[in-house]
Amino acid sequence: MRALKADLHVHSTHSDGLDPVELVLESALEKGLDVISITDHNTFAGSKAAAKYIKEKGLDLVLIYGNEVRAHYLGKLFDVLILCPEYPGEDWPREALRLYDWAEKRNCLYIPAHPFDERRYGCGKLLYDIDSHAIEVWNARAPKLLNEEALRVAKELGKPGVANSDAHEAKQVATAFSVIEAEPEAEAILEAIVKGRVKIHKGNVKATDYVRYVGRKLIRRAGRGLYK
Repeated sequence: MRALKADLHVHSTHSDGLDPVELVLESALEKGLDVISITDHNTFAGSKAAAKYIKEKGLDLVLIYGNEVRAHYLGKLFDVLILCPEYPGEDWPREALRLYDWAEKRNCLYIPAHPFDERRYGCGKLLYDIDSHAIEVWNARAPKLLNEEALRVAKELGKPGVANSDAHEAKQVATAFSVIEAEPEAEAILEAIVKGRVKIHKGNVKATDYVRYVGRKLIRRAGRGLYK
């Protein structure tokens, strides 16, 4: 069993990330990650591209297939990380309870993302009503007080917690991360999370990095507008 450095919430150009999967993965290696999940919004496309690149280049990285699903429950929209040991297909539902069942049947984990950052579709107090395998208790792009509330509630509910960068550009990868005690295999890593063999490492995106990210995002949007 090893102590594996993992970032399980990362975006690429397959949704609203600013860098392609290739740059994200190279950054992960530079930051010393052992495990990564590309969790683009409402798609496994980023993870599929990552799997192909890791195999082609022989990268020493364990990939967890990921998808940040915009789920709904009782009229509320919120984001859930779906983490899978292998590609699970594209038939995932959006209704939160059905999504949990879908994940369970495929040995995937269902982890509410940045739960108290409700301006970014956190589930808030629905944490008390919905099932989950773990909770994202530290998100590098969420305010400290909201992360601390997630930590408190996870402890109250007896749920394992994970820390992630929620990187939207390659330089942000591993800003926050988890260390997971497991063998370097996807199924073993997910099982270790459920069993609580996780230590979180807190971190936040620096203001200067966030300003750079916003600038890049605005430039990309402007470029898209020119070619509509």
